[in-house]
Amino acid sequence: MSKKLTVADKRQDKCIACPYDPLHRLMPERFALHLIRCAKNHPGSKMVRCPFNNTHLFSSDTLQHHVESCPDRAYFVRYTTPDKLPLPGPSTGKFFVESAEDWDAEPPAPTYNPEDHCRESFVIRNPQGASPSARRQFREQERRRFIENNKF
Repeated sequence: MSKKLTVADKRQDKCIACPYDPLHRLMPERFALHLIRCAKNHPGSKMVRCPFNNTHLFSSDTLQHHVESCPDRAYFVRYTTPDKLPLPGPSTGKFFVESAEDWDAEPPAPTYNPEDHCRESFVIRNPQGASPSARRQFREQERRRFIENNKF
């Protein structure tokens, strides 16, 4: 006699049963989309949606009891009556941190100019938007510059 062992999926305990068909077990993030699709397969069901959360579906008999005890009702009440919210606690006040750094002072290094860097570092450059004769002349100048400085 052999025993069959089943390994439960770690996500299995997070699944929610579909109100239309309890055999449908879904992850919470897929539940809302499933309800839309599953409702099309059960057009004769008398399920009514909760006004506070569209994923709460109940029969019309039990809806009144659910609306009174719905956990999402608190969000609606808080939204409709913001003046009855508890007042925020006293502010802690502003504080100032002493520092020797001056972020407004100019940096000691000069700004970076990419053209100057390429000209001084012997980077191969390609003139953009120039005519063919101007490109030819530029390449000749670059060859001379590289040869004069023994970089070619």
